[in-house]
Amino acid sequence: MNKQKLALFLGMLCGDGCLPIKHNGEGYRDYAVQFYNTDRKLISLFDSLFLDLFAVKGRISCISRENKKDLFLFMKYSKEISNKIKAMGFPEGIKKDVLHIPKKIEEGTKKEKISFIRGFLITDGCVRKNRTIIFHSGSKIFLEELSALIKRVFGIDKQIKAYTQREKYESYQLNLNKSESETLLSEMPPWDNGTPAVLSL
Repeated sequence: MNKQKLALFLGMLCGDGCLPIKHNGEGYRDYAVQFYNTDRKLISLFDSLFLDLFAVKGRISCISRENKKDLFLFMKYSKEISNKIKAMGFPEGIKKDVLHIPKKIEEGTKKEKISFIRGFLITDGCVRKNRTIIFHSGSKIFLEELSALIKRVFGIDKQIKAYTQREKYESYQLNLNKSESETLLSEMPPWDNGTPAVLSL
């Protein structure tokens, strides 16, 4: 199993993926692996990584939403794969208050850590037009751990900030200035129109 691809996969999963606790019509767990995004290219990338890592192809569908971008969904039912991902430190169910940097990443190489950060960046982060970076998450613990990971890898020490959305939802952001962002991007493959060349691992 390619460890850098696995790190990228886990970063993307931490951003827009989940292991929902659901049951089928007969009351049995269906052990789904899900990943959502409005960018079809990212869904295709996730599908490709999933196939490379687990030798199984998932199913991609599209959800049309009024006055919003179409939402693409990757789905694969597999108890074996779901349990493997869980064993790597990714939680089942609602992840907001229980999501952590997977132990496999914490103990991994610098390249694996960078691939993980990149996976989260292309899902729950973005590079603005002015070349600054923002990471966003509903999980305070996860973003604090991500900030600590960035400090260990890049020497950049930044505090996260809390925001209240719609006057009731707490969310958290980690902002990097242009110089700090360039430090991160210099360790990653070339970028094109804000989208990283994520396939060139």
